[in-house]
Amino acid sequence: MQSTLLNTVTFPEMTDLVRKKFVKTQRMITPVASRLYIIDNIGKGQGNTKRYDEIDTQTFARRKREAELTKKASVGVGYNKTMTKKRIAMEIDITQEMRDENRYAEVGSLITTLSHFCPQRTELDLTHRLTFASATSYTDMDGDTVATTVGDGLALASASHTLKYSSSTYSNRVTGDPIFSRGALEAAETLTVTNILSNFGERRVMNFNTIITGDDPNTVNSVKQFLKSVSDVDQNNSGVMNVYKGKYNHLVLPYLATTATGAHDSTKRRYWFLGAIGQGTNGWQAYHGIWEPTHMKPITEDGSRDIWTYGTRKGYGIVTVSPRGIIASLPTS
Repeated sequence: MQSTLLNTVTFPEMTDLVRKKFVKTQRMITPVASRLYIIDNIGKGQGNTKRYDEIDTQTFARRKREAELTKKASVGVGYNKTMTKKRIAMEIDITQEMRDENRYAEVGSLITTLSHFCPQRTELDLTHRLTFASATSYTDMDGDTVATTVGDGLALASASHTLKYSSSTYSNRVTGDPIFSRGALEAAETLTVTNILSNFGERRVMNFNTIITGDDPNTVNSVKQFLKSVSDVDQNNSGVMNVYKGKYNHLVLPYLATTATGAHDSTKRRYWFLGAIGQGTNGWQAYHGIWEPTHMKPITEDGSRDIWTYGTRKGYGIVTVSPRGIIASLPTS
């Protein structure tokens, strides 16, 4: 039986004479996706939007000939994204009789803490920026259209990202979307040294330090073997060094291969990414803004019906200003 109102009629198991042992049906995932983002604690009194802008300058000095004017460097504001606050919540109602007559305090505590609802939804939303990396938007479980474009108006993973002050384009999507392997990783690494450009079309350098996958066993095991093998993963000779040993961190996102409602999506189980993570604006410029941290609301009471309402709330937003700092491979088979 399920219900949004805990009462002794709907849930007689908690108050009848039969003694029972209640167990949770499963553990929930441990949230980790926030590690990918720059956390911005915005707080109250700051409106419900915040804009994030790129800024770039030219790279190289120019020759100064005798008595000639010195060249002036160009500085430009690049692309921008505006984050809009979204507020999430969950509540549960409990009657006076259920509070007084429930024999199982641990069950009541589990239900009324509501501690998992907002963190799990946030984890889903943060992960879905990668899940839907090839799309410009998706419809979430609430029926809302979520824009997933980056500053240049394209999807996060694209082979034709544009620059504000140059006609050049660049790619952050591995050609052919290969499954994870040494060759695929080297193709991604090639993009990290050839396709990281300023808005003036000049080369920039980023420290790519993390391989990101879902929890598909084959993909996870392939990455672990690749990063931890003592010898070259493509050689039988045990004396050959594995140049990738310890080179990257491995971050597993359990919600990566899911639909907009959090159900499993097998077509995305082999998605993987190479990211420059945990470096502020020197890495992937994706932001998780927090207006209202996860918290429990004060209990409210319907004095006429003797029903208590427990609730939890959070207010936050997510935007990606630039796709630089994340390389995607999105195989569907």
